[in-house]
Amino acid sequence: MEATQRLIVALDFDDASSALALTDRLGDLALRYKVGYRLLTATGFAILNELRARGKWVFCDLKLHDIPATVAGAVKTIAHQNIGAVTLHALGGSAMLRAAVEAVQGLAHRPLLWAVTVLTSLDETALRDELMVTLPLSDYAVHLARLARFCGCDGVIASGHEIERIKESCGDDFQVIVPAVRLAGADAHDQRRVITPAEAIRRGADFLVVGRAITQSENPRDAFLQIAEAIERASV
Repeated sequence: MEATQRLIVALDFDDASSALALTDRLGDLALRYKVGYRLLTATGFAILNELRARGKWVFCDLKLHDIPATVAGAVKTIAHQNIGAVTLHALGGSAMLRAAVEAVQGLAHRPLLWAVTVLTSLDETALRDELMVTLPLSDYAVHLARLARFCGCDGVIASGHEIERIKESCGDDFQVIVPAVRLAGADAHDQRRVITPAEAIRRGADFLVVGRAITQSENPRDAFLQIAEAIERASV
């Protein structure tokens, strides 16, 4: 897979015009985009139609987490929008994850199902003191990845620091999608567990999700190409 196709641009905007202006500015450079509920709640499904009309592959980052029947219904509804992937929270448990997997079986278009492990805005202290999780963060992320794999999900969203252990535990064919990607020396913003593009690829990431490093750049095309070049070099 080409380096540019392993890069997913996060459209973390509050309106369609800003999001589409960026996609038009990136043009043919960027094929894959992430739409989260920040943009989706502002625009509805119309933004998905606009992106598909531009030939883009869309990842809906909804982090679905509810009772099994509710998540199954939501997954089936969003699947009919011909998206490429949708996220669930692994913390929803095996019944919820299996319900989502069963909901897309047999559909004419089946999106990839990616389960979120531990948010990259959380660190070891928050996990232990606030969420009362006694396992070390890395062990907990791997546990959730194994659960997602067992239930039939296609991959997980995880910090770049857990890639190797997840691959070892779940297999090389189990996709690991890495957010909180920053170029060396860049501001981490609200993320706790960041990683550079090159390091993520060397550790085995399948896709990188990049937002502010591109969307807030004075020249998004140059920023995109810089990250894609880092991916290419690390892939050799």
